[in-house]
Amino acid sequence: MTFGDTTRDHGALQLDPSQRDRTRLTLAARFGIVAVVAVLAVAVSGCAGIGSASGTFRPAHRGVLIVVTQPLPTVGFWNGTDARPTGGMEYGIARDLAHRFGLRLVVRTEPFSRIVAGHLDGADLALSLITPTSTRDQVLAFSSPYITAAPALLVHAGISVGDLQSAQGLRWAVESDTTLQSTIADVIQPDQPPLLFDSRQGVLGALRSGRADATLFDLPAAEAIANSDPKLQVAAQLADTEPIAAGLPQGSPNVQAVSSALRAMLADGTIDGLAQRWLGISLSGSEADVPLLRTGES
Repeated sequence: MTFGDTTRDHGALQLDPSQRDRTRLTLAARFGIVAVVAVLAVAVSGCAGIGSASGTFRPAHRGVLIVVTQPLPTVGFWNGTDARPTGGMEYGIARDLAHRFGLRLVVRTEPFSRIVAGHLDGADLALSLITPTSTRDQVLAFSSPYITAAPALLVHAGISVGDLQSAQGLRWAVESDTTLQSTIADVIQPDQPPLLFDSRQGVLGALRSGRADATLFDLPAAEAIANSDPKLQVAAQLADTEPIAAGLPQGSPNVQAVSSALRAMLADGTIDGLAQRWLGISLSGSEADVPLLRTGES
């Protein structure tokens, strides 16, 4: 009965040929408008999702991602030379960011002290084992962290650091203008003032030559150095961890985009894969193998 009624309704609609043509054109136009609106709605909603999740990266120079770091090498993080980086964990992060943003990577170098003072040499961001601090927040913007690590004691092979008193009796060297400098002064409180250097190469030179017995590096950096030099070893780690993040120019519109990309790299295993390749460790399990040095703060 229902089918019969429907058939009769259609049969009752009688149109001459010109009316049928106009009706077809009207329906086609309406369906075309609906289709365009639907496509636009999908496109707009897709763009909104990308924008809200990852932000939009706007490079300082068209088509190029400029990353600044301290002079090379930084063992395990930036290998090669200033003119020709060849590998390393942070170099890998920089390359991956450039790929995700569809840009060509350019690397520049500046002394670490200038980078953390906000002098990025026109770069879009800095990757240089930077720990955000309240002082640095005044001159830089920071991404979400891509490493969280404890400071670790790097010493000559054979030196045992079983307690705080043993650590205080060592001759220390440290890179100036780093959070590690204040950690040595405030937490270790050595018997002698530490030797200060303006680069990590200077610190390692003092350690290898015997002018110093110990230094502090972030644990992944300390392990990378020890893995590359059998004369050095990681003796202990401190209890408190520090975040390591990308530094961007103050007021940069790219913090959200960089943070989102770094979180994606952590989630999909990219960053841990880079750590295993260039540092010889997994970021998720390296702390368990290093003894804890107990201090007044732990």
